Amino acid sequence: MSTSIYRALCCVVVLSALVGLFSGPNGNPVFGQSVYDAAYDAAPPSEAKPAQGACAPLPGDCCNTTTCDCGSCLGCLDGLCTRPTLFGDWLGVKPCLGAHGVSAQADLTQFYQGVASGGAEQVFRYGAKLDLMLQGDTEKMGLWKGGQVIFHAAEWQFGQNSFADAVGLAPVNANLLLPKADASFAITHLQYLHALTESGWAATFGRYSLLDLWTAFYPDYGRGLDGFMNVSALIPLNAVAPALPPVSNMAGVMKMGEAGPQAAFLVLESGNNPTTIGLDVPNGVTMLGALRHATKHFGLAGSHMIAATYATGQYTSLDTNDWAILPGGIVAPGSQDGSWFAGYFAEQRLWQDPCSAKRYTKLYGYAGLADPDTSPFDWTAGISLEAFGPSTCRPGDRMGVGYFYNSLSGPLEDLAAAVEPLGNVHGGELYYNAEITPWFHLTADVQIIEPAIEDEDTAVVFALRGKITL
Repeated sequence: MSTSIYRALCCVVVLSALVGLFSGPNGNPVFGQSVYDAAYDAAPPSEAKPAQGACAPLPGDCCNTTTCDCGSCLGCLDGLCTRPTLFGDWLGVKPCLGAHGVSAQADLTQFYQGVASGGAEQVFRYGAKLDLMLQGDTEKMGLWKGGQVIFHAAEWQFGQNSFADAVGLAPVNANLLLPKADASFAITHLQYLHALTESGWAATFGRYSLLDLWTAFYPDYGRGLDGFMNVSALIPLNAVAPALPPVSNMAGVMKMGEAGPQAAFLVLESGNNPTTIGLDVPNGVTMLGALRHATKHFGLAGSHMIAATYATGQYTSLDTNDWAILPGGIVAPGSQDGSWFAGYFAEQRLWQDPCSAKRYTKLYGYAGLADPDTSPFDWTAGISLEAFGPSTCRPGDRMGVGYFYNSLSGPLEDLAAAVEPLGNVHGGELYYNAEITPWFHLTADVQIIEPAIEDEDTAVVFALRGKITL
């Protein structure tokens, strides 16, 4: 076995031990779940409800059914099949640290994904991701009042992915894009929030990962580790390209409410910095503004959000009228100052289990417009339906079906026409995430995508995803 493999195994062991020391305290928010919620007030450990395992009894105070016959836990060792994490509470160390304001979560997620037919190449590949995430409440940590720290302390990707095998302009695995779309390791998110007023305004600054930042607005979307895998099933691609980098630095203000952020204005570096730390503004900044309104129709939660970005940098113009022909027949692409995006996002719960806040069905959709001269897509749209806890006997499962459409900008189509005719990209995704134990989830996922390259056949992409909460 090579030295590099030995080092990798050592890193896994060390990180797992750190997680055992710092993760899973009762009475503290799970990573990205409600740290942005100004009304969040964690219950002390003595009042915390025990985790619901796959074979645990259902609550009987509001339901006629008090038990669910799911078998005998397949002969698991004592407590192994019902504990929320693989390594438990490490002899009580984690609840103790949780009482001092520190919570953490670590996951080892493995992907086996490939193209069954169509696309660019029919091949299956293995990739994996190790994540270590921490949250801290500065007051409970004995520092100062009003501060929250969100820290994606380790994001380590190894193995391969199916981006080039499937279709261009519709990445089939959102999480394997970070830190980079190949083997990489980085600290991708280190965000500090500080309360400014009792009404919920807070200042924020630090390093951000787009997948982690999106958790503030939609904490249940799954970051590509639990829910949908295709990027276009989660966010509009024309919001990202060309001016919203996946990993960079930011500063701004956010308005918190009982249902999450209500408003935000952030200034972001427009350059992507996945594996380097430091301030670097080589091409201006991107300003992001968002207004979000929480709703409750027929007692069911929902929200509506409008968001827009404007980038101050200089970008390649896709309009060939801006290009120049230099002596010797050399073509010089033109440039354009600034790039913009505007989008609308909505979610609405269609059903809610009165006995369990974790069981519900929701509808989510978005539509986005972007500058067609700088973005590969002039408009994008997506809609999805997800069920969390689809049955009383499977409260930890989730499933979803979604559809997306990415319309190529006219200038890009004209530019590519002479070389490789391109068309619009659209497709659908279906997944089922099964809770084998509370700490191990296995997902089956299928995507059917019409590629941008017209000569390629429709891509059918299958994947198995196994996530272990350490």
